[in-house]
Amino acid sequence: MKNFIAIVALGLFVALAAGVTFASEHGRHEGKEAGQYESTIYGTVRSLPSGMIGVWNVNGREVNVTKATSIKEKHGKAEVGAYVEVDGHHAGKVFSAGKIEVKRGK
Repeated sequence: MKNFIAIVALGLFVALAAGVTFASEHGRHEGKEAGQYESTIYGTVRSLPSGMIGVWNVNGREVNVTKATSIKEKHGKAEVGAYVEVDGHHAGKVFSAGKIEVKRGK
């Protein structure tokens, strides 16, 4: 009888854990088009347009920055040579930034 209760309890635990995992994964892509994935990249800014809006080059990767992109400059200025963290999503080769945070200035 103890073994039966232990097996049932383990089964319930696994079922609940799996449900939480699947629910969390579903929420990450809510509101995104098919084929878009959230991601974070780190690197050195190699180029950026004047006015900040447009295509940046971060470690050789093109990053699309729009008016909606949040740019945080607490640890330095967003400029060529700055080390940044970029949160956003990508679809194929296009990476669209939602937030850019300067981690270390030039």
